[in-house]
Amino acid sequence: MFEPRFDWSAFDRRREALGAAADQMPFVLAGLLNDGAFKARQVWINQTWPSHVQQRNASFMNAALRAERADKRHLRVALQDRLGRDYLQRLAKGGIKRPVRSKKLGVPLKGWARLGPRGIAPSQKIQAIIANTPKRALRITPQGLFVGENGRLQLRYSFKQQVVQPKRVPFYEDWAYVMGESLRTGFADKMRAAMRTRKR
Repeated sequence: MFEPRFDWSAFDRRREALGAAADQMPFVLAGLLNDGAFKARQVWINQTWPSHVQQRNASFMNAALRAERADKRHLRVALQDRLGRDYLQRLAKGGIKRPVRSKKLGVPLKGWARLGPRGIAPSQKIQAIIANTPKRALRITPQGLFVGENGRLQLRYSFKQQVVQPKRVPFYEDWAYVMGESLRTGFADKMRAAMRTRKR
């Protein structure tokens, strides 16, 4: 889902400056990548997500995110959404949302619905409104769903073929920053530790 991209030649130059052996590079880089991925995971859980989304389930991101680890033969790490929430990518990059099971999307009136990590609050979903609103106070048209309040019909949902999902959560930016800092600041210590334990 989210993977780093770096210029590995820069690390070779730093290794040479430290006078370290080249055969330790894969081990050192794997350790740095793993450290960075787990740091990024904690930043996403404790800072990125709660500061950009109104949370109703504080344990959601902890349950969703799985770190794919690197080893010296496979210098690759990633944070995977193991719950398969496709909207995390849309929140990170923006995109177009289209209906899956119906012909149109129900778009809640801006500023009315409460949003959390799993979407609209259950009591404010369309099915709940239909079930809990007296029929005389309910209107469903091709344009939207209206509820009667104080003698007037109030729009609760408009119906659309598709909607633009704006970018809302800087997952990629925070990932790049944390990974870059981890690799930059941890390299020398990791390399020195590897050289101390290197078999001669």
